[in-house]
Amino acid sequence: MKSFKFKYAIAVYVMLVAVIILSIVGAVWNVYSAIEYFGVVQPKAVSSMLTAILCLVLLIIAFLVLFNGKYIIKDGNLTTRIGVFAVKTPVREICAVTHFKKSDKLVVYFDEAKFSVIVISPEFYEQFISSLKETNPAILYSSQNDEKNV
Repeated sequence: MKSFKFKYAIAVYVMLVAVIILSIVGAVWNVYSAIEYFGVVQPKAVSSMLTAILCLVLLIIAFLVLFNGKYIIKDGNLTTRIGVFAVKTPVREICAVTHFKKSDKLVVYFDEAKFSVIVISPEFYEQFISSLKETNPAILYSSQNDEKNV
C-alpha cells in the first residue's frame, strides 16, 4: 500500500481553520444557551443542543478533511479518501497521467473522458506515477509546458 497525503492550497487551509473555529464557537455558544434555557424554555434548550451537536459534527468533519485527506494505491485501486468519505477507482481505468509544468499540476485521465487533478506535493509526483505504473504499465505519462508536449 502506498499513501500520498493531500497538499491543499493555502485558501483551503484558511477555510478549514475558519470552519473549525466557527464550529467550536457555535458549539460552546449553543451549549451555554441550552444551559441558560433549560427548565425555562424547553424548546429553545432542545434546539440549542441540536445546534451544538451539529456544530460538533461539522468540527469532526473539518478535522478529518484537514488531517485525513490522501490518495491510497492498494490492491489495484486508487482510493481518494477525504475524511470519512472514500472513492475507489480501479487503476486499470487510468489511461494517462499528465504533469502540467506551468501550473505544476498532476492530472490523471480515466476511460470515458473523465479526469482528476491530483493534489499532492510536487515532490511526490514521481513516486505517485511509479506506483500507478506498477499496477498498470499501460498508463501513458507526459509533461506539458505552455500547452506543448515536452
